[in-house]
Amino acid sequence: PPGFQRGRHCHPAPLVLGTMAAPIKLNEVLKVPSLGIRQEAITFASCTMQSEKYITVREQAGEQVMIHIIDLQNPAKTEKRPITADAAIMNPIAKILALRAGQALQIFNIELKTKMKAYSMPEAVTYWSWLNERTLALVTASSVYHWSVEGSADPVKVFDRLPAMASSQIINYRNDNNGKWMVLIGISQATDGSGRIVGSMQLFSSEKGQSQSIEGHAAGFANFTCQGASEPSTLFAFANKGAAGAKLHVIEVVKGTAAAPSFQKRAVDITMPPDAAADFPVAMQVSDKYGVIFMVTKYGYVYIFDVETATPIFFNRISPETIFTTCVNSMTGGILGINRLGQVLHVQVDDTTVTNYLQGKLNNVDLAMKIAARAKLPGAEQLYSANFDQLLR
Repeated sequence: PPGFQRGRHCHPAPLVLGTMAAPIKLNEVLKVPSLGIRQEAITFASCTMQSEKYITVREQAGEQVMIHIIDLQNPAKTEKRPITADAAIMNPIAKILALRAGQALQIFNIELKTKMKAYSMPEAVTYWSWLNERTLALVTASSVYHWSVEGSADPVKVFDRLPAMASSQIINYRNDNNGKWMVLIGISQATDGSGRIVGSMQLFSSEKGQSQSIEGHAAGFANFTCQGASEPSTLFAFANKGAAGAKLHVIEVVKGTAAAPSFQKRAVDITMPPDAAADFPVAMQVSDKYGVIFMVTKYGYVYIFDVETATPIFFNRISPETIFTTCVNSMTGGILGINRLGQVLHVQVDDTTVTNYLQGKLNNVDLAMKIAARAKLPGAEQLYSANFDQLLR
């Protein structure tokens, strides 16, 4: 893609559109195969990344299984362990490794070299991920469980899967920061013979103990302080590609300040390029730092939207191959993604160009001011005073 640079220590490459610099920076952090890991092992089933700290790869050659734990801050320190397991996943914060062999689950503290917990599930786990540093989520064909690494408790069932999700391959499971809302996301082949990939979601409220079924391929939760509020609301964003086209929706599921005006729900069309007509969303991450939504598609495009208004800001192809796993980089407010070639890509908002881009290319001074203020960008004050002067004219 344009503006690509290789190497971990390089400066992220700015993308240039005609005469105007794009509002994002893109760089390749790492090529996983450069660590001696075969490309065949870099798949959705074998390669996981829960945060900017670690990547876990399960590699099998003949009968031998190796678990690679890649330290993203120092890839040269990659650990390689012969462990017989069907799947492995690193905790997003600590050096804690979860392993799965058949229906047997184990959690290890690698630094202390101790087994923390073990449990045998009554049915097979078809998808798992860390919700946070304390909780491992386990999805089976019928239900969703949460397993705390603390204490001695076994996994606890949170909700049963809706019948509408029965035929879906689960590709993601998320919750909001307060653990009050969860969303299970799956995909399946359309039954109309079109070959279209259908997205199905189950949105669950732990307080109400109720689920609702939603059509959608990718989703995320945001903490966002709405206008007139003193506390952040919980917003739920989701994207769906249906027979009639693609749409992004943003709704409020938890109000931050009761007395403040309600968040106005948003729905916008997502324009996909003519040569990517069959493309669909596969991942969504919300950057609370900038108040923007990053949406990644099957064909390797990234789309960026404002979370408050759902305004489309930018899109560009960043990968020639499918990006099968993503996470927020909490240090930059950007996102990391791994594609099937084993490229670990990092996309972030470019602090030096984003306000000029929003004012010039999008002619949206209001959004430029809001993003500058949210991210505390240098020059935010000048933007406000310039806008004030303009209003006084």
